[in-house]
Amino acid sequence: SIGKQGTIDPAALREMEETITIYDAFVKTGNQALDIILAEKGLYCQKNHITVSCMVDGEKLGFLSDSDIYSLFGNLLDNAIQTVINLEPDKRVIGLTVRSEGDLLSINSHNYYAGEIKMEQGLPVTDKEDRRYHGFGVKSMGRIVEKYGGTISFDARDHVFNLNILFPLTPGGEHP
Repeated sequence: SIGKQGTIDPAALREMEETITIYDAFVKTGNQALDIILAEKGLYCQKNHITVSCMVDGEKLGFLSDSDIYSLFGNLLDNAIQTVINLEPDKRVIGLTVRSEGDLLSINSHNYYAGEIKMEQGLPVTDKEDRRYHGFGVKSMGRIVEKYGGTISFDARDHVFNLNILFPLTPGGEHP
C-alpha cells in the first residue's frame, strides 16, 4: 500500500520481496503451472515455518493439463500442509519428488503426522469435522490420476504419511 508521501509501506515491500524470493526459489521445475502452485504454497509454508523439500523434474509433467496440475499438486500440498501445520516445528517437513524411472513417472510426497490416520479401502479417511467434504481432495486426485492411466496409493506408518502416484511413459520418456 502506497502511503500519503508516495512511499511503499515497508511491510508491504518486505512481503513483495519474500514472494519474489520464493517464486525464484521454486521457479526451476521445468513446468510453469507447477512452479506457480509451488510458489503459492511455498509462501504459505514459509510463513508457517513448514519446510518443503523438492526434487522435481517438471518437464516430465507436460502431458498433464495445467488445470490438472493445479488440482493434483494443490490438493497434495494442501493435505500435507494441514497434516503438519500443528506439529512441533522440526516435524513440519514436506518432501516432494517427481522423476521418471524407466517407463514410469513417479510422484511421491511424504510428511510426518501425529495421532492416527484411518485408512478405508486403501484411502485415507478425513478427520475433518465437516463430513460433507469428506475426502473430496483425495477423490479429485484419484480421478485425475485415472484419467491419465496412472495409479495412486497411500501409506501411513511410523508417523510418516506417503502418497505415491505412477504414470506410464513410453520408452522415450513421453506419456502414451
